[in-house]
Amino acid sequence: MGLFSRTNNNVQYGAILDIGSGSVLGAIVESDSTKANPRILWSKREFSPLKQNTDLKDGAKSVLTSLFNIMMLVDSEGRKALYSETGTDKIQCLQVTFSAPWSYTTTKTITYENEEDFLISTELVEELVRTAQKQIQSDLETKEKIDNYGLEVVSRSTMQLIANDYPIRINDKQKAKVLKVIEATTVVQKQFTENVESMKQKMLRSSKLSQFSSMLTFYTAINQLSHAYQNFCLINITFEATELGIARGGVLTYTTYMNTGTFSIAREIADILLVPLSEAHAYLSSPSLDDFIKPYTDKQKESVEQVVVNYREKLTALFKETGDSLSIPHKIFIHGNLETEAFFNEHVAKAAKANTRLEHAVYNVTNELLTKNYTAEELAEIKKRPDDTALLISAQFFHTRENQTRFEQL
Repeated sequence: MGLFSRTNNNVQYGAILDIGSGSVLGAIVESDSTKANPRILWSKREFSPLKQNTDLKDGAKSVLTSLFNIMMLVDSEGRKALYSETGTDKIQCLQVTFSAPWSYTTTKTITYENEEDFLISTELVEELVRTAQKQIQSDLETKEKIDNYGLEVVSRSTMQLIANDYPIRINDKQKAKVLKVIEATTVVQKQFTENVESMKQKMLRSSKLSQFSSMLTFYTAINQLSHAYQNFCLINITFEATELGIARGGVLTYTTYMNTGTFSIAREIADILLVPLSEAHAYLSSPSLDDFIKPYTDKQKESVEQVVVNYREKLTALFKETGDSLSIPHKIFIHGNLETEAFFNEHVAKAAKANTRLEHAVYNVTNELLTKNYTAEELAEIKKRPDDTALLISAQFFHTRENQTRFEQL
């Protein structure tokens, strides 16, 4: 029996959860392998309460509350929508993605070298994979001690095999002097994985659970949609975090993040201008804040401008963390909220230039890539959900059959 039990082998129905830094998305998706794109049957996003002050502990509690509420809606409204559209209410798979700071993706490269050519066997590759996994587990235990968070590896994948600097697939015939194995894992805080498992057992017991980091699904979507790009930078901007991913040679090699996102910036602006946090967040819908801050004093204007400068400086510093001696790649793909994408695109581009002294090609994921294969009718449906660009990435990831077998769930 395959991963999913279904009467039509081409079609599978899944519940998707996207757990962000300040919100949770739930959706029901139909994936027909004979079609280019998935069909979104139902979706709902719940935002954690906006607070003037927040820390990671309080933020986690708020997001976990949103997770519970969304799971209840998936089990009720989602099932009803699924039955209305298809005549069945059976959800075969539960796919969960976690954003920073609740998760991160770690990669490890193990190299085997010999002066003479050696045969690249399945046994040798498996041994190198085990070595990579041991090192990742050791790093995880160290990070747990430093951060005081219970962490858990939820999925892993061998991203690539490189023989003499060329990507290969094992056929037990290749020989090389140098073999590299790149292993990637998704690590999640246990308070989130334990809650997901508990709710799944109560509401979606028969569904198959798969869990990934949002950065990993983001990378996979870009890599599968744009095979021509080998070196690129990924920026995922959520409400309370900005996450960076670096891809070299088409492989995600490094990720990191900072605890500053759209709400973080809005909080500072709200404090300066003495306006509600929701209003300050709305100001970020424009590339420039000039029109919004005209009525305020020169001192307030300067303070708001400094908030933006501080964010760019943090980004510039983040861009220095590439995991190697190289600078960030020329191409940068940004994923965020459609309403604030113009603002962040501009400031990401400026921060990248400040880091490398070069102009960078900055692309918005939703407009530039994820919608390029959709029909006019499908695009009309997408535009009905303007605040859920993350749904497009998660749904596309779910729709790609290769992803069901490429990643090992733990």
